[in-house]
Amino acid sequence: MQVKKLAGSVFTALPDGTGVLLNLATLIYFGLNSTGASVWQEIDQVEAADLDQLVQCVCARFEVDRAFARKEIAIFIERLASLGLIQII
Repeated sequence: MQVKKLAGSVFTALPDGTGVLLNLATLIYFGLNSTGASVWQEIDQVEAADLDQLVQCVCARFEVDRAFARKEIAIFIERLASLGLIQII
């Protein structure tokens, strides 16, 4: 699974490591904890982010089981897609 940031998705990082995503077309916003902000920054840095790449990033940065991270990131990706912030390709 790969994901791509959609145009009109704007991220604002907050000083505590969290952040806010905004869909400029719908004005829907989504708050991110530090893990979600980290995943978003990975998505934002590449043209298309691979699920395995995102899992590796989260496991390197946070103390988390790989299988658990994969499951939670997949759920997170589905949520972002449902809000029109990313496209699953």
